[in-house]
Amino acid sequence: MMIISFISQKGGVGRSTLARATAVECIRSGKSTHLCDLDSQQQTSAKWAERRDKSGFLPAVETDVYRRHDVALKATRHYPCLIVDTRPFVDISSLDIARQSNLVVIATGTSLDDLEPSLLLGHELVHKGIPHNRLFYVVGKAPSIAEGNAAIRTISAWQFACSPTFLTFKAGYSIALDAGHTITETLWKTLNRRARNIVHDILARAGQTGD
Repeated sequence: MMIISFISQKGGVGRSTLARATAVECIRSGKSTHLCDLDSQQQTSAKWAERRDKSGFLPAVETDVYRRHDVALKATRHYPCLIVDTRPFVDISSLDIARQSNLVVIATGTSLDDLEPSLLLGHELVHKGIPHNRLFYVVGKAPSIAEGNAAIRTISAWQFACSPTFLTFKAGYSIALDAGHTITETLWKTLNRRARNIVHDILARAGQTGD
């Protein structure tokens, strides 16, 4: 059983984007996977899954919206791999999910307004008992190569693990998501390669920390 949760302290930093891509790539690798959308108000992942299903894109992604995290976690009875897209802003339910996750992916942007709360979130999770090695940062929506690399250096300086690849701010990713694809399924090979490298890093890290 593997649980990978995607957490952020604010919206718009790529949390749901990464969760969807990871779910699709898990399915492609042969794992029976369920995507849990815990944001019952916005339902970003669930609405995306509906668009994907209507368009007939494969693989299909089994997705449900959950108001209660304990109900979502029960899906592990039927799926060996659970991808959990949490709500923006960490609450008690997010902490409980994090404690039960093989890996907690923290999505962040490159600005100080994004980085500082994300890094403080990591310290808070460790303080709450989440093992340090189960936290993994991913930088998204970088306006430039220099800013993406600078954000990774900052995260590393705080002694947190981070994917060496970051997502650049490209319209191709948004176009793909709007159509029901993921960021690994755009029309541009270079964009797909960057996204797949990040998902590979996430899954490799989850495998290292798995029980």
